[in-house]
Amino acid sequence: MSDDLDRKLESKIEKILIDKQHRGKIFDGFDKNKTLNDVLDKPTMMTLYDMINDEIISYVNGVIKAGKESVVFWAVDKNKNDVALKVYLVSTSNFKKRSQYLIGDPRFSRIKKGTRNIVYLWARKEFTNLNQCYEKNIPVVKPIHVSKNVLAMEFMGKNGVPEKRLLESEIEYSDYEESIELIRRFYQEANLVHGDFSEYNIFKTSDGLVAFDLGSAVDIEHPNSKTFLERDINNITKFFVRRGLTIPNPLDVINEVTK
Repeated sequence: MSDDLDRKLESKIEKILIDKQHRGKIFDGFDKNKTLNDVLDKPTMMTLYDMINDEIISYVNGVIKAGKESVVFWAVDKNKNDVALKVYLVSTSNFKKRSQYLIGDPRFSRIKKGTRNIVYLWARKEFTNLNQCYEKNIPVVKPIHVSKNVLAMEFMGKNGVPEKRLLESEIEYSDYEESIELIRRFYQEANLVHGDFSEYNIFKTSDGLVAFDLGSAVDIEHPNSKTFLERDINNITKFFVRRGLTIPNPLDVINEVTK
């Protein structure tokens, strides 16, 4: 009897999440059935169902980005606003490699064992990092809600099509300056180091650059924060050099950011 009820509930949730895919499109060759089986496992579906009941979202249109650690859905709230719904994969083993970004961060001193607990903490960590920056008016995607392994954020784009990343955009020297200013403000105003700062994790919008994917960001008191900062600056410097720009010495930039 219990199994029958579970199956009926799962069917109901699937209908709520999937049936309203008007204009929905599955990107990156991601198979819809695989999405349901591997991403929308039973606990995740229950989390989404709770978010629907709490009116955080109304329905999900489809997948806009699929990675090894997460899948981002295009969702819609009750006011017809687009929402980016990042679902962290509980089944992945990659989060075990992320311990270097958790252990040593004074904000997250209690880390429970188990993949699911680590994934839940990672989702909360990204929400906390985004909120920490957003409160300082640093241009990052606006965090909306986090529950277990699901993070709801502002959707950067229109009609399910995300804004272009820096990687996909025409580049000017002002983009380099904005990138370094983002790193500086992370460090000096939000007390954070991004930890994964690159052309892949920055939107180029008509209003300027907007950073995202802040799950790796650590407090500046983290023992490896200086190493992560140097890597962020070196990585973004290499990108602009490859695009043919003459860029200041990364060592000088590091000193400027940390002074």
